Amino acid sequence: MSYRLSVDSFDSTFAVKEDGSKLTHFSGKRFKLFPFIANNNSAPIYDLDTIVGRYISQIERIAPEKLTVDDLTEKLKEDTSIDVGMDELFHQVIKHMFFDKEGKIRPINLRMIAQIPCEESSACKIADYLVDVLGDENILRASIKQASTKLDEQSNVLEKFAMSKLASKPLSQTTVLSYQRITRAVQRKFESDFEYILGARNRTRDYLIPLLEFYYFTYTAQAIMQLNRFMSGEREHCVPLYFCMDWEKTSLNRLCYTQGWGVLQTALSRIFAHAIVLEILNQTAEDCGPVDYIRLNEFVQTAENEDHRIAGEIKVLTDRYRKAINDCPEMKELERRDVDGDETAAEVRFLFDSVRTQFENTPRNRPYSSYADKFEEYSRKYLKRRGRSGMMLNLTEETLIFLTKVCIKDQEKMRLNDVFAEFEARGVFLDNISKEQVMHYYEKLNLIEKKSDSGDAQYVKRIL
Repeated sequence: MSYRLSVDSFDSTFAVKEDGSKLTHFSGKRFKLFPFIANNNSAPIYDLDTIVGRYISQIERIAPEKLTVDDLTEKLKEDTSIDVGMDELFHQVIKHMFFDKEGKIRPINLRMIAQIPCEESSACKIADYLVDVLGDENILRASIKQASTKLDEQSNVLEKFAMSKLASKPLSQTTVLSYQRITRAVQRKFESDFEYILGARNRTRDYLIPLLEFYYFTYTAQAIMQLNRFMSGEREHCVPLYFCMDWEKTSLNRLCYTQGWGVLQTALSRIFAHAIVLEILNQTAEDCGPVDYIRLNEFVQTAENEDHRIAGEIKVLTDRYRKAINDCPEMKELERRDVDGDETAAEVRFLFDSVRTQFENTPRNRPYSSYADKFEEYSRKYLKRRGRSGMMLNLTEETLIFLTKVCIKDQEKMRLNDVFAEFEARGVFLDNISKEQVMHYYEKLNLIEKKSDSGDAQYVKRIL
């Protein structure tokens, strides 16, 4: 199927005036990129404990029915003989076991977790985003089913009885637009880690939320870095982003400074421009599926003259967009570069620079910044201020232990160099100094088994 842009679709989506003198910026109508909104009044989400129930239930394609302590107590009493005068005690037992002080269901197992409601729309968007971008739903659903079967075998009688009263209904089939997966670099690792975390109820209790939080950060960071590569991006490999350890000293010549948060933050600040550009690039005459920069490059490569043709069609919409922006002289000063080859790539960059420049130099810069701020605020859990070096990507002891667990899993031990390779496959890169710090930390925990000082002859033992 060919890629052909439509002026009529562009005018409709962006509410362009008949004379072409004005438009309204919209994103997410044809291409959903990130779960953020350009609204200064919306609060960022810092923790994902409120979204985990929706995440699990969306994968299972079910809508859990709301359950209160009174509801569960009455359902259980229907099939239980309660001695006279013991109703209140029974109610208190059920409340203590399955609900917290605020009357919310306790996340004591996977079935209970799926019952936790997601009540804020911004949090629900993040849950839906993670369902769409992190892993294959069929694979994840199979992991949930396997874990639920094991849960039935391990639960006590009262817990099984309570779980039998949990009710849900199938999700209605809708045509809601899905978020688009920009990179597949961490997909397989997430699927494997998800299965591992659900494999034991104590791991599910302790690490399911940290797993979602970590991959929310690392997938989104990798997607941002790939967007920054435009049509030169690739889906299968992580872009190096360097972290440092929480306790180590840093300097300006370290990779954690030169290829760390500063690089990501610069790319992050422009993601709303990408959202608008990709919305424009998806105003096609017929459905050819969602088109991001990497897929656009695939269309360009389909025939010899496609680069020139596609560049010409993008130019039409770029000029129409620029005509509708009347309050940004800085944008009017931008000039196209004459390019013999890669015409489409050059035209996409000119469109992007036009969108970015008008946002950064008009009152529209506030919603533009707000869109990026949502993720920057969340990212602070993986950041630490380092004096004059500013903020750097940071691994705490807690995160290091978590990463080590999911990398080694149930193996008795793993080569130290392989552990670091597993980190990188999840988007966490360390320079040699940070690797030494990690090794010393493992030694302190008595996790290193040495056959020599070589990294290939040192093993990290499984963390119990």
